Amino acid sequence: MYKKKIPIRMDCGLHIFKELLNGKWKLMLIYYISEEVKRPGALQKKMAVDRRVMTKQLNELVHHGFVDKFSFDTKIPKVEYRLTALGISLLPLIISLEKWGENNRAVLEAALSEKQ
Repeated sequence: MYKKKIPIRMDCGLHIFKELLNGKWKLMLIYYISEEVKRPGALQKKMAVDRRVMTKQLNELVHHGFVDKFSFDTKIPKVEYRLTALGISLLPLIISLEKWGENNRAVLEAALSEKQ
């Protein structure tokens, strides 16, 4: 197993947050799961993300306690994801980030176009 060369700083909540939620799609996954998009296929369509990447990040969210995974033993196997209390507690932060992005859209779009 991979061992990090630089230890995780446990003295700062921001560092802990970054370690657990660093990932291109994790906050979006939490947001869409909160909006009743619970099945992997629906999440993938909503976000246009590679299935392997999405599954890996969902598994990390489950492992860290932000999301619960429910498997249904039906004729056609079915999986759904639901937010835990910890995941729900992130929603005000995610909504604040969304509002910040909307309020600063012009500047952010200009920065993105310069990057390309």
